[in-house]
Amino acid sequence: MNIHTKLILNYMGIVLVILLAMYGYLDYSLKQNLSERITEELTAEAHLTREFFLEVLPDSFTYDIVDGFVDRLGAASKVRLTFIGCDGIVWGDTERDGRHLREMDNHLNRPEVQAALAGGIGTVDRYSDTVMVTLRYLALPVIRQDEMIGICRVALPMREIDTAISQLRWLLLLAISAGLVFAILFSIITTNVTTKPIRDLTQATKSLAVGELNSRVSVVASGELGELSNHFNQMANRIETQIHEISRERNLRDTLLSKMVEGVLLIDEHFAITYANSAATIMLDFPVHYQALSLIEIIPDPALKNLLEQVTDTEKAGFSEIKLAGPSERETEIIVVPLGGEYLVSLHDVSQLRKLERVRADFVANVAHEMRVPLTSIHGYAETLLNGALEDTDANERFVEKILQQSARLSQLVSDLLDLSQLESGIVKLDLQPCKIQEFRDTILALFEPVFEEADLTFEWDVPQYLPIVFADRRLIGQVLANLIENAIKYTPAGGRITISAETSDSEVLVHVRDTGIGIPAESLPRIFERFYRVDKGRSREMGGTGLGLAIAKHILLQHGGRIWVDSTLGQGSMFHFAMPQERRFSATEQIAQLAETDKAQNP
Repeated sequence: MNIHTKLILNYMGIVLVILLAMYGYLDYSLKQNLSERITEELTAEAHLTREFFLEVLPDSFTYDIVDGFVDRLGAASKVRLTFIGCDGIVWGDTERDGRHLREMDNHLNRPEVQAALAGGIGTVDRYSDTVMVTLRYLALPVIRQDEMIGICRVALPMREIDTAISQLRWLLLLAISAGLVFAILFSIITTNVTTKPIRDLTQATKSLAVGELNSRVSVVASGELGELSNHFNQMANRIETQIHEISRERNLRDTLLSKMVEGVLLIDEHFAITYANSAATIMLDFPVHYQALSLIEIIPDPALKNLLEQVTDTEKAGFSEIKLAGPSERETEIIVVPLGGEYLVSLHDVSQLRKLERVRADFVANVAHEMRVPLTSIHGYAETLLNGALEDTDANERFVEKILQQSARLSQLVSDLLDLSQLESGIVKLDLQPCKIQEFRDTILALFEPVFEEADLTFEWDVPQYLPIVFADRRLIGQVLANLIENAIKYTPAGGRITISAETSDSEVLVHVRDTGIGIPAESLPRIFERFYRVDKGRSREMGGTGLGLAIAKHILLQHGGRIWVDSTLGQGSMFHFAMPQERRFSATEQIAQLAETDKAQNP
């Protein structure tokens, strides 16, 4: 809606509000005045009628006597007269005679009668079924010698007020219509004169917005509109000059930077971003309107702030490497080059390169370290045998056993490395089948029961029978349980307890492996699932571990869409948890049926 239409509507609205207010006030005033006049007239008639009744009415009432007095008095009056007994019986009415009078309803419950019986004046407006019009009733008690003998009621039709109000409304409607026509004509004339400079300015602005840089407005108005027109023309001149310059620079810059894979930013002396190529917007996950935002606000890293301050102070190019926060932390090389009041910032993502470097270095170091111990032992025992121990029957048999143990340990390490490599690369094909955690009990006991007896450990299996069925690779999940139990055995002293329990939570099945061992220090908890990481390296090697069991368990669960974590208190034991998603929820009946089918398949 344009300003011209708004001004017209405003004028019309003001006039309409004023006219409606006048209409409401006059309507209310006339109603009140006419109502008060009728009430006064009724009151005078009622008092005169009551005095008449006091003079002429006998002590005993009959319809003929009372109605005769009422009709004779009503003939000289313009109002409807009614005499009602204290029990509500109508003894006389100017509108009913004879049988019709006797058949009139009892008026005891009429509001005006009730008010008169209470000793006051009863007044009410009500539609009369007798005369078929709306009347105003006024009732007075008729009291003779301190005793109420009846009710005197008078009534006048309300058609006078209705007729006057109807005429007033028509007059007011005519006045409102005339006022609206005048308002429309007046507003059209005045708004045309007032808004012409604004319309000219609007048209020039639209032309400038669509690229017609030579659009200008004629300055014919004075005052604020004239000043606004002058400012517009000055602004248009500056815009035309700046757009030509910006277009030239933008075309050159876009040609150079649009195809670069590195992120490129241009920031001003306050580090506010003035340009970013597509690679930078993706790398930094910029909001839609990123211009003028501070680069330090988007990347709140102290290293970046120090680099920018260094380049600002020295006016020389600077280099730094920072980590960009986000869904995945990325290591990024940042180069800042001063360009005379502005700074060119180059971003190069080296996350994968650094990750590969760390993985390779860690892998080589860990594998070399883990292999060196068994290889050193094998080398030492073999060298001892060659230096004369072959002749010693007791020694050579013992040395060969040591060589066999270390070679087995080396073989297990290589096997675990191959398993972990396949899991991490995702080339392991899962043989998913419906199964229940309860199925693994016999396998665990067959594998570890001798170990529990030898280590003097108590084993408890606390898994509910009717847990939801999950889809899993039985062999791999069995390996997860075996790795967690083996880990618990290593770090639980004699007399301790290892407990396996399970439960459901939302859409997952949770399995808990608790021990009463030595526990894990808080600083080691974040790294417990890393390859080759050991809390107690000496104890783990003494027990023959490779340091890969928990890492293998973690990657098996990741392949199943699950997760694993640990809670531990030093000196009080640890509890490892892993969760597996349910493909669907089963009712108790379905679970029993599926368990029966599984048992039948396993024990035909």
